[in-house]
Amino acid sequence: MAETVSRGPFFILLISVFLGLLGLGIVLPLLPIFVDNFGASQFWVGALFAGYGLSRIMLTPTIGSLSDRYGRKWFITGGLGIYTLVSLWYIFPGSIYELFVIRFVHGIASAMISSVSMSYVGDITPKGKEGAYQGILSNAFYLGLGGGPIIGGVINHAWGLNEVFILMAVMSLLPFLICIRYLPESKPVYRTRPRLWDALRHQRMQSVLFFRFVNSFPYAAFMVFIPVLAATQYGYSTSLVGLVIAIEVLSMAMGQQYFGKIADRHKRSHMVVIGTVLVSLSTIALIFVKTLPVVAVIALIIGVGNAMAISAATAVVALDGRTLGQGVTMGAYNTAMSIGTVVPPLIFGVVLTAWGIDSVFLLAGLIALITLIPFWWLVVRSRRLVPPLPMGG
Repeated sequence: MAETVSRGPFFILLISVFLGLLGLGIVLPLLPIFVDNFGASQFWVGALFAGYGLSRIMLTPTIGSLSDRYGRKWFITGGLGIYTLVSLWYIFPGSIYELFVIRFVHGIASAMISSVSMSYVGDITPKGKEGAYQGILSNAFYLGLGGGPIIGGVINHAWGLNEVFILMAVMSLLPFLICIRYLPESKPVYRTRPRLWDALRHQRMQSVLFFRFVNSFPYAAFMVFIPVLAATQYGYSTSLVGLVIAIEVLSMAMGQQYFGKIADRHKRSHMVVIGTVLVSLSTIALIFVKTLPVVAVIALIIGVGNAMAISAATAVVALDGRTLGQGVTMGAYNTAMSIGTVVPPLIFGVVLTAWGIDSVFLLAGLIALITLIPFWWLVVRSRRLVPPLPMGG
């Protein structure tokens, strides 16, 4: 492995991931509007978010494994192409059920981009720098995802929904063309054929996968139901809702590179625990908040906590991917996250209908906090069976 990353492909990936996720983020604050336009119940807010994650669960492991065998470029490029088409499809849904299908296909495209891009970066990253370079990629990921809600909310407020999705299509088309022309292929060579089962039974990977699933509970509560809170209790516009979502995502983005470098030098398991505690307590604090500016401050704290925890976990996955296969480990990691985007919104949709929005945030925070106990047990067990990571894991 070279001592420095291949800057050309890395820069192309950053541009592609940023623009692709910018388009994805545009739609987030608009899902409650779709649900309201179709006269559907609030349960569908969670269901539409879950439909996106369902296809990721089904396809991410397979796509990751196939990219280990056949290369990364055309999976990333194909995903961006689907993004472009799906963006235009959002203009024409005839029912809430068709919109669910659109979200499902959108998830397929995401499965082709996110984990494969992470695998590509894992291929070209110098050993010992996994946290730093995955942090930079995550920075681009979350900057795009965080900027999207602001743009989507403002454009919807100024011009309307159709114009939002036209811009979303353009944001996906540009990186699609860039990747076709300039992104070189990356097809790593492994001593043995990478298998998903090897990653799933790997002790250290089990602790990381468990964390990534549980971390999705407070994430889903914030991303899916903050628009509901803002609309029902505060009556704020979609542009302001998008701003609050963006604060959380952008603070997470800005912290990725910084905490990624720290993760290359310090105990990553401790970073996961500290970050999760910050996220859990901040999510619970949302039930006591009465003004949107305070929600914005809490969003900032949640973003910093997520940046700390996720950057450390991603560094572990990238390191284990050197032996287990980057596509396999990143596919498993993103699948755990995707399961977390399906299960929590469905649960929280029922909780919201039965007990109200405060119960959603309380449950999400408690789940993430309490499950730190089994997470730490998995960490301790893995240290007995797997050689520790640099600086104590």
